[in-house]
Order: sequence, then structure tokens, then C-alpha cells
Amino acid sequence: MARLSRADLILLLAVGASRHYGWALGPDAMAGLASKALGAAAILYLLAVVWEHTRAGAAIFLWWAWEELQVLTCTAWFMADPWPVAQGQAICSAKAGFDLGAVGILIIALLAMRYCKGLQVSGDQK
Repeated sequence: MARLSRADLILLLAVGASRHYGWALGPDAMAGLASKALGAAAILYLLAVVWEHTRAGAAIFLWWAWEELQVLTCTAWFMADPWPVAQGQAICSAKAGFDLGAVGILIIALLAMRYCKGLQVSGDQK
């Protein structure tokens, strides 16, 4: 794996700092949602960094990026213009009108079947 440049390291530090402390810059009522959105943005950045180093798991990276984009988009949208969300329901699913999580779980199962196909599992190697 290639080494990160000084600029990359500074950006990584900024992403981490924003993710963990940026939520405190907004209104208290939005702190939880802001933290959630910043977490999704941080994961998207990290996925982009990893993507630069490997294309082997492209389908997994694309799935995960899609999931995080949903989190970031729905959270920011909800913060700007809230809608009703039932107890235990995901924000994006409430807006979409169907369970997006079920679609995500199906995609995970399909990816697991694809990447685990032919995988040999052996016992402890001592």
C-alpha cells in the first residue's frame, strides 16, 4: 500500500476531528443528527482512500458508499425539513415509505454469496 502524503494525513486528521467534534458547533437539538451525518461523511472519505488502493472489492465499496450517502443525505434533509418518523423506524425508510434496510440486507447477502463462493474454511492452524 502506498504511503499517504503529508496533505493526505492533514486531511485525515481534519476528517477525524470534524467527525468527533464538529457536531458541537451546531444547535444542541441537532447534535445527534449532526454526529450521524459527520460519521457518514467520514466513512465516505475513508472508503475513497481505500478505493485508491484496491479495486478488488468494488461491489462492496459501492454498496457501503451507497449506504453512507443515504445516511448523510437523509440526515441533512431531516435536519433542514423534518418529517414524521415512527419509533424504531429509520429516517430514510420513513421518507421513502418502505424499508430500505431490507434492501440493504438483501444486497449484503448477495455480496456475501459472491465473495464467499469457493472460500475454504479450515480449522485452527497451529
